[in-house]
Amino acid sequence: MKLFPSLPVLAFGLLLVQACGTAEQPAEQAAALPGVERVVKEVVITSGAPVAIADLGIEGMSCEMMCGGSIKKALAKLPGIASTEIQFIEGDERDHAIVTYDETKVTDTEMVEAIQALHDGQYKVLSVTITKQVRGTAAGTEPAGEQQEEGVSVSLPSSDVVLPSIITLLTSVFRR
Repeated sequence: MKLFPSLPVLAFGLLLVQACGTAEQPAEQAAALPGVERVVKEVVITSGAPVAIADLGIEGMSCEMMCGGSIKKALAKLPGIASTEIQFIEGDERDHAIVTYDETKVTDTEMVEAIQALHDGQYKVLSVTITKQVRGTAAGTEPAGEQQEEGVSVSLPSSDVVLPSIITLLTSVFRR
């Protein structure tokens, strides 16, 4: 008879566990490509329109003009791309495409797919570092017109989410 009053608590606990399990990552992250390291940073700005900037670490480029030009053209075809700059460093494993874009029109996953589809998969995107500008108010007393930037690095988990042990909580409830 003591188990019956605990049944609603158990049902609530199971519902909570299921809800937490499905809300691990945003849809964009769930669709992210495997093998691509992804880091998101937020920068608070006090003036101007917020933009998103993606630094794509690319392997397989052999020259700045032809390879970089192909990548720039492929990215320019996507909606929401404002600009692309290629940073080619001779001898380095990764070269970079710095892309300024509107994140409401294009995702970093679409950019990665566009690059990796070029020339029968010649280019491989190894990392994506996204810097999102967000509007905010400057903390402290700043002179008017100056912009304060504060970076926050957030590394999103691939599939590991640390949750409080619901089992432990339910066990302690049932023991009473």
